[in-house]
Amino acid sequence: MNNWIGILIALSLAIVAGVLNWQYLERKTEEVEMIAFVAVKQGTTIEPGERFLEEHFVPLNIPKKSVGSLEESAVLYEDRHTVISMKAIHLYRSGQVMLRQELRSPPKKLNIGPNEEGFWVPVGGSSFVSSLFAPGDMVSFSLPAPRTVNFRNKESKPIQSEPEKDEDGEWNFDGTPTVEVNQGPSEFVGPFRIISVGARLGSAEVSRATGGRGGSESTLGVAIQRGADGKRDAKGKLLVERVLAPGFRHAGVLLHAKPKPK
Repeated sequence: MNNWIGILIALSLAIVAGVLNWQYLERKTEEVEMIAFVAVKQGTTIEPGERFLEEHFVPLNIPKKSVGSLEESAVLYEDRHTVISMKAIHLYRSGQVMLRQELRSPPKKLNIGPNEEGFWVPVGGSSFVSSLFAPGDMVSFSLPAPRTVNFRNKESKPIQSEPEKDEDGEWNFDGTPTVEVNQGPSEFVGPFRIISVGARLGSAEVSRATGGRGGSESTLGVAIQRGADGKRDAKGKLLVERVLAPGFRHAGVLLHAKPKPK
């Protein structure tokens, strides 16, 4: 009898040990499970505009427990066929992981919503660097206030013995009425969403990589909101009025910071 009890106890302990061992091995297997991502092969450099080839890439294995959010942003090695033949938008070096957000193509049409309209604003000057701006960025424009015009007659300004130049650079020989133009102070109007930079509909990097044509980028296209009644909102109306006012040349540009992801 005692022998049977001993056998049963030994058998029970063996079963328990086997279960624990199986759980341990399963846990260890999960710890070393790998996920492979697309990475640039050692000794390989991919220039901007160059097409991705199969031989450019190798799998980069990362333990599953250490992947974190990388699985949501990086290209899996099993999906590498989705990037083959695409063009690089920037320089890639050895070991660099391929990220989905870098695999972009310039849009083929303006991004204008159903309650929006596009309006183009001349910008320029040494303070504007077009390559730093891209569609989707939010900007405000520095716009001068409307000009005021004053007339001076010969009662308020006596005739001079010699001709003199007035403020506009015109000679006033006889004291007849002259025009005095006053430019009001500038103010910022916005923000507005950029829909184009010159003829460019994407970032400067994507445009260069995909063989986009150059050209002047001294005009920013922006989206203006329309209300349910079809009328422009207050800032859009003011922008149009200032830009179309006589004597307008170009606007200054204020780039707003992108909101942080929540």
